[in-house]
Amino acid sequence: MEDHGDKERLRHLEEHVLGMMEYLQELLLDLPIPVVIPEVVDDNDKPVREAVLALDRARVLIEDEPIPERHKRAYESLILEWFTAYEMLVLRQMAGPAPWRLDAAQFAIARFTIIAAMIEDGDIAES
Repeated sequence: MEDHGDKERLRHLEEHVLGMMEYLQELLLDLPIPVVIPEVVDDNDKPVREAVLALDRARVLIEDEPIPERHKRAYESLILEWFTAYEMLVLRQMAGPAPWRLDAAQFAIARFTIIAAMIEDGDIAES
């Protein structure tokens, strides 16, 4: 059964995931060969199919960037963490409340934040 706290948490996580998408759009534009992710949203400010597909395509395009391999892997991980969080929230909307879905989304958001900080700080390990 869904309670008010669950709905509030879901809304907060959805807003966070949208902010992550905006961050990714800016970050990918700053690459040596800019990668454009459209700012397409639906009536509820949720990314729609075109933006999601463009973000998946970015994973392929990053391979051609003139940056070190470890940076390519960091960008790819960042995108995959976004997908993980987004998919968990979509699944939550489609399949209904389950405590692990929001927990998994929150955990992906945390990993995204750590990877993003490493990219910004230039602190990406060789491994």
